[in-house]
Amino acid sequence: MASLSLPDAIRRHPAAWGMAATFAASLLLRGLYLAGAPDRDWPFSVFFAGDARFFHTAALELARGREGPTALPYHPPLFPALLGLLYRVLGEPQGSALPYKLALACVGSATVAFCQGFWRRLLGTPWSLVAAGLYATSFGWLVLSTTYSNETLSALWLCFTCALASRMAGGVPSWPAVLGLGAVMGWGTLTRAEHLGLWPFLLAYAWTARERAPWKPWALRWGAAMGVSLLLLVPSALRNLDTMRELNARAPHLEPLPEWVPVTVYGPLNFAMANHAGATGGFTPALINQGGSNGQLDPSRPEHRRLLLHGYAEGLRWMVASPGAAARLLWTKLDLWLDGLSLGVGVSDVPGGLMGERAPVDVFVPDAAWLKWPLAALLLAGMLLSLKPAHAPFRLLSLVVLHRVLVTLAFFGYARGLLVVFPALLPLLVLPLKLLGERHAAAARRLPALAGALLLLVWAEAALVATQKTPRRFMASGTTDAVNGKLIQDDRVRLWPQP
Repeated sequence: MASLSLPDAIRRHPAAWGMAATFAASLLLRGLYLAGAPDRDWPFSVFFAGDARFFHTAALELARGREGPTALPYHPPLFPALLGLLYRVLGEPQGSALPYKLALACVGSATVAFCQGFWRRLLGTPWSLVAAGLYATSFGWLVLSTTYSNETLSALWLCFTCALASRMAGGVPSWPAVLGLGAVMGWGTLTRAEHLGLWPFLLAYAWTARERAPWKPWALRWGAAMGVSLLLLVPSALRNLDTMRELNARAPHLEPLPEWVPVTVYGPLNFAMANHAGATGGFTPALINQGGSNGQLDPSRPEHRRLLLHGYAEGLRWMVASPGAAARLLWTKLDLWLDGLSLGVGVSDVPGGLMGERAPVDVFVPDAAWLKWPLAALLLAGMLLSLKPAHAPFRLLSLVVLHRVLVTLAFFGYARGLLVVFPALLPLLVLPLKLLGERHAAAARRLPALAGALLLLVWAEAALVATQKTPRRFMASGTTDAVNGKLIQDDRVRLWPQP
């Protein structure tokens, strides 16, 4: 049998080769970004600290096969488990987190590649490559996918969720698709608990896209997918059962905590912290700090126990009592979420630049917000276009973005919360541009090529920065610890390049 030449192989399998090229290009850019970053050996990033300290500690315990002290199940378990697996396979950190960051960069690059394959059916090959280029070069994602961030894993599950739900719509889904969607929904929930809340939006889309399929087998298979996702939560719930019983036994005089916790207890607590008179729209532990607990959650304290049990009621009570303040707070949360659109492309965050602020447990946002509102208008245009029958497949993506908006309004406004929905958001941004280009045959061919050529400059700049003798340095200012004088990483930090 004669061997195929490379051009023939590409012609026979264009989708696979396109995904492979996307993965390689994304990984190369992430490697170049790390090569020029001053924090490449740290377990966190200058531009995003997040929960890196917790993830590192939890991963070490898992890698060593020992259990930590009994604590509330606050963080979902899947990302620490992945990091623990990396520690076990690659060995525990020996002064540098670079090997683990590169492994996580592989996960992030795979997400971009899988998204390109999914988007190809929606946008066509040229524009799907443009969208994948925007994802690969996003400064926010260069940061998040090369540090200890569970957004990296969450975006992968969201990509699979959208791709599978899109394929299942229109008729009675196949059993492999049912099992696949149930699995990724379960794993997504074990990564970020709000992923489970996508089910009503997926079902709404599937029902409206149903093409006269008999409703009983349709309902049976979608119900089975939901059942699979819930079944995957059972081991976590059983593990949490002993923890919750022990915590209740330590404070028998207090109202008992729920023993059945499939993933996390943070729902009521976060809702209360996000909706009160002192709320800022972003994360703030002000309610936890009352009583001098210094941001440490202690379920044996009556005031903390109250928030864990009745946080939803307390938050709603304040919103009803102060509707004007609540409305202003909702707008602030949405505004903070849209800050994710301010982040540009490349290792220099073009055009926003590298001078800005990092809010508590959020990603860096530049001072210059030139992209924010034009891209917000483009996103809204894409969502409105999805309502037209000609663009019905995009409705699923609009519903996913809507779900994230509702989560943001209920809890905290995070710029990283917008980045994590890139698998659904980017096609909506590109759709209006694609339709404008298609009005003229010449523009339909040239616009994607021009966009691709401009994006290639990002790799050239990253290579130039990576080959400098000394990595870039940054200055920082913010609240300092009274004992050691170091910056408090969980507080607001201002960053700018060192002259």
